[in-house]
This record gives sequence, structure tokens and C-alpha cells, in this order.
Amino acid sequence: MFINVNAMVRNSVLSAVFVFLYLFCNAQAFKDVAFYSDAFQTKRWYRIYLPKNYVQDTDKRYPVIYYFHGYGGRYKWDEYSVEDDAFYPENGRQSPPYIMEWSDYVHQHDVIIVTWDGYEPNNHAGKNFRDSLTYGRARPYDYDVAHETKSHHWGWDYRKYFRDLVKDVDSHFRTIPDRQYRAITGLSMGGQTAYYIAGQSKDLVSSVSAFDPADNIAMMGPKGRQVALPVLEMFRSLKGLNIRLTMTDGDWLKYNDWKMNRKFQTAFAEKFSFHMADYPNHWAADIPEQLDFHMKHFELAAPTPLEWNHISPFPSFTVFDYEVAVESSQPPIVLMEKLASEVLKIRSKTFIPDGPIIIDDKVAITSPEDYNAQDIIEVIDYNISSEKISTKRQVVSGKGRLRLDLDGGGHILGLNNRGADKKAKLQLVNNHDQTYFYFEEGVQNNFDLKLLNLGLKTAKDVVIQASSKDENIEFTKKEVSVKTLKSKGIVDLNNVFEFSLRSYVDTTYMSSIDFTILMKGEEIGQHKIFFHPTPRSPYVSESDVLILDGRTVEEVPIYIQGPNEIRYKTITGGRGNGNGVLEAGEEALIYIKLPQGMGPNDVNTYHRSQLLNVRDYPYLGIKSLDYAEKLSQAGATSVATVISLGKNISKDQVVDLWFKVESLYNDKADPTSNATIYAQKDDYRKVKLSVEK
Repeated sequence: MFINVNAMVRNSVLSAVFVFLYLFCNAQAFKDVAFYSDAFQTKRWYRIYLPKNYVQDTDKRYPVIYYFHGYGGRYKWDEYSVEDDAFYPENGRQSPPYIMEWSDYVHQHDVIIVTWDGYEPNNHAGKNFRDSLTYGRARPYDYDVAHETKSHHWGWDYRKYFRDLVKDVDSHFRTIPDRQYRAITGLSMGGQTAYYIAGQSKDLVSSVSAFDPADNIAMMGPKGRQVALPVLEMFRSLKGLNIRLTMTDGDWLKYNDWKMNRKFQTAFAEKFSFHMADYPNHWAADIPEQLDFHMKHFELAAPTPLEWNHISPFPSFTVFDYEVAVESSQPPIVLMEKLASEVLKIRSKTFIPDGPIIIDDKVAITSPEDYNAQDIIEVIDYNISSEKISTKRQVVSGKGRLRLDLDGGGHILGLNNRGADKKAKLQLVNNHDQTYFYFEEGVQNNFDLKLLNLGLKTAKDVVIQASSKDENIEFTKKEVSVKTLKSKGIVDLNNVFEFSLRSYVDTTYMSSIDFTILMKGEEIGQHKIFFHPTPRSPYVSESDVLILDGRTVEEVPIYIQGPNEIRYKTITGGRGNGNGVLEAGEEALIYIKLPQGMGPNDVNTYHRSQLLNVRDYPYLGIKSLDYAEKLSQAGATSVATVISLGKNISKDQVVDLWFKVESLYNDKADPTSNATIYAQKDDYRKVKLSVEK
């Protein structure tokens, strides 16, 4: 390949001169600031861009947008280059030159922009080694990726680091120190982290956005007890915020962006904004429009939301002044929701989505100072795992805080102040706390739902209505009436709401069925079910299934998407006697042969799978998720399920299992992109397998 060195040097020099002239004409363009982080116990840096009249107008205060750089960047720039200096002559990428874009925006708008440093403390000068990790070896944002088995995760807590940064910025610059006037945006890995940090900091920020967020599954949490936190599950912590996603049409990870768009749009359409940028690569494009989104929301009221959700990879956390601490034998992912002003839901899972609820954990919750001292609170507690309701009375402490100590299994709590007005508090709950459902085209479906009354008053004249924005959903029955439901009562609504899917759109499509709860004609609550429509799933023969139960199989045809070719590989997995038969007490990873995958050369190859109908059989479970790197896909991760078989099988039998099977392809001919587009799709297959006692 011929390289014009003279042209490169000339362009680099011209770029450097342009940067110098620009900053000379805009003397207040930015400042680099050092501060001490309590979270990291070291000095850190950030760059701050100040508005045009910041120095002259000494009485004016400003909102703040925080920008998180991508994998290759630092707080000074985001060039995906090795050099740590935006002015270094050999740093010739100027698409786009962020210094000018940030400076232009604050020059034209009354806002402060802060670009933070996402690299770990061990990458600072003088800290070339930490626990044998050499300079430059660690990823930014201190997370490992889920498919790696040897972690270099040091337990740096970027939740607390962001709070240190906000505190320093508010202390030294004329900000408006209120959540309504703070926002976060970021690119790629910084976009993924923007969603994560915003979800952990809802008391500090009111809006969040991302440019082409990375799609690798991060390991988050305290050192030695990390859990996998997929970016596609970040919506679980963003309710109560205003959210935006900018996707470039040439992003090599745009299939992930499409999935995220559909998932976020389904989760909270009224709070989510999607923008397609005309740019032929993975980048932060149309920056002014993204910043305009935050400026618009700075002008809108952003009080503490009445309802919110939260997900924490750390067992101890604070959310809107609720202090939570979880103890468990396994590293937990803690999911907490405020379903209404006096209803809380909390459970710990081993993995998401739809992992098993941990039943041996201990949970302690301390409420904000929302009560009067000595108030008597009657707690009506629905245990999600046992499906039983219990009650206990609690006296509020002298500081107006309520302390709740809970055993394992997950809980939905009605908090009833006996000195206040008594009322009914109705909640819908679906069995096993399932989040995602898969509906096969043309098949009759229904839900296993229960209606709870967690209040002190009998509910009367209750109506539950089912609806969907998806026009392909056809309900046989979409309304049910409940005459009365006493306090602490449960109504079983299993098989009440029958419906079918006329046709599916595509295998990455997602929608929802929404349930509205009315009492005496007044809406008092809602419940949302997410679903993926699927085509009719053909059966495959048992000979086209590889069961890895501690078994190793050689010479297996596996499609490799980078070179678009089939290679014969040795595969292993699961735990058991290795005879390739499902048996009680074993764990199994399942490979299924597809006659044609997504790639043109992906013919008659084996693919890892995810079991969808695990709850059809009481002795089946999903022990864990098996993560593997998608070859040539920027560290992104594919997921398969490890099936566990209990010992409670009554006799040998045949089970009818339904699987989702992923296939991949590098589309090098995508007309919108300068890069290879990494494409993915799901096939659905059924198989009858023998299970032995």
C-alpha cells in the first residue's frame, strides 16, 4: 500500500495550525483541571469548556453536559489513537475535531461541557504498574468483558468517581447544581458507560444520550465479584430519565443499535428519542443535535420521578436516598423498582435477563426521611419465589427513616402508614418475574398473572385491560373484571388473557403487551410485558443436536464470520458424564446444526443456542449464561444458555424444547459504511430430546 508521507505531514501541520488559530480566537475555549478523587484515591483530570461570556457575566450560572470518550480516547480528545495529546502532529484524524465542536457549541449556547477521563488510575504517570498490570494494558471504565476468563478488573467504582467529578465541577465553576440541569453523553464504550452511570446517578442527572454505544457485555461490580451487565439491559435502570440514542448508518455495530432502539422504544417510548446520523463509520456524528436534546430538557421540569427502576452490579448502593445492602453467597445483580409512591419491588438475580432469583440473600433497605418519627408502617410483603403474602408492623426511627430487613426470594412491598388514609394498592405480577416472552406465529398464547392487593383497604370494581401497539397481536379476551379483592388478597389470572400473533416482523423486532388496572373506572396502575415475535419454528432431528454435558467433540464444522469460512473445531462445555445424553443432575450446553446461517458460506454448521421454554418443565433450569466472543466483532459477545437438570425427574421421558440460535456475518459490501458491518440474526428451532432419570 502506497502512503504519501509528505501529504500526511502537511495535513497534520495544517490541522495543528488550524487548532491553534481557533483556540487563539476563542481564548476561553477550555481549561484542563486537576482534582483529587476520593473514590480513586489519586489525582484525576478533566477538560471544561466554558460559555462565551462566562468570565464577563459573573452572576450567571449554567447547566452542564458531561461527555464520556470512547475506548481510544481520553478527556482531551476522542481520536482512537495511541497518542495522549490532541495537538500531537501525527494525530491526523480530524473527523470530527472534538475540541472545535465542543468549543463552538458553548460559544453559541449557555452551557458548560465537561469531558472526563475514563482511564483507570494505574494509567497515570508514576503509576505504571498496579498488581502486575502494566501501563496501557487496562481497558477504560474499569470493566472486563464477559467472555474473558482471566479478569484484569480492579474494582474501581466509576459510580462514585462521577460523583467526585460533579462535586469538583460544582465547587469551582458556576453551575446550576440540580439534577434538572445535568446530563451525560458518550461515544462507543463511553456511550455504554453513559447509560450505566446515568442509571446509577438518577439523583444527579435528568437526561442521558449515547453515540453508537459499544455492544460488548461488560463485567461490573466489586473486585472478585463481578457480574455480567449487557448494554441491552441498561433500560432497567433508566426509567425516570430522558434518553436519546444516536446511531450512524455506517456503524459497524449498527445491528446492536437497532436492537437497542427497539428495546428502549418499547420500554419507554415517551421518554426516548432516536436519531439516525448520516456518517459512514462508528463515531459521534451530529453532535450539535445531540446536545440540543439535552438543552431542550434543561428547560423542562425534572422533579424526582414518582416511579423509577434501578439495577446495580454492586450489592450496596443508594438510589434517591434509599440505602440498600444485599448479602448473598453468589455475586448478585440487584433489581429494584419503585412501582408507586408506596410500593417497592426488589430481587437479586444471578444473571439477566430472566436469570433465577437468589433465594438465600439477605436484603436491608433504609428509606429516605419520608415519615414522621414513631409512625407505624404495616408492610404487606409478597414473596415472588414462594408466591405468598405476609405482614409485619414496623416503627419509623427518630430520623423519619424506615428500615426493612428481608429474606431471599424477591419481594413486592406495600408500605402502609396506619395513621394515614387507608387505600387499596394493586399490582400485577407474572410468574417467575419473567421479563421477556417469545410468541410463535399463529400459536395461541396466554400469561400466568396474579393480581395483588398490597394495601389496607378492599379493592372494589376492578377492571384489567390488555392492549398492544403491535397490530399483529389478536386478543381473544382482553379484559377481566374483579368484583372485590381484600387487603392481602391474591387473584390468579392464569390463562385469562388469550391472544395469538398473526405474523412476525423480523427476529430482532420487539414490542409489548400493556396491562392497565382500573378501579371504579379510574386508572391506578400499569404493567408491561416485553415480547419477541418469532416465525413458526421447524423441528430438527436429534442427530443435528450436540449435547455437551462435560463432553468434548472434535472436528465440528463452525462458521467463522471474519473470513466467511467454515473451520473444523474442537468444542467442549457443560458438566456431567460426557455421554451426550441429558441426565438428571447434569449441566448441558447445546449446539444445533443450521442448514443455512446468515453468512452465504454458513452451510450445515453448528451454532450455540438459548433455551426459550425452560419453564415448561419443573426439573429444567438455566444454570448460567455461557459468553463467547463474536469473532472479528470488536469484542462483542454472543450468549448461550447452560441448561441444568434437577434430580426431581419422575421417570425417563422425552421433552419438547424450543431454542433460539444465533448466526453472524460480516457484510463488507454495506453501501453506507467505510467499515465492515457486523450483522446478526436469530433462527428458532425445536427438538424432541430424551431425558434420563
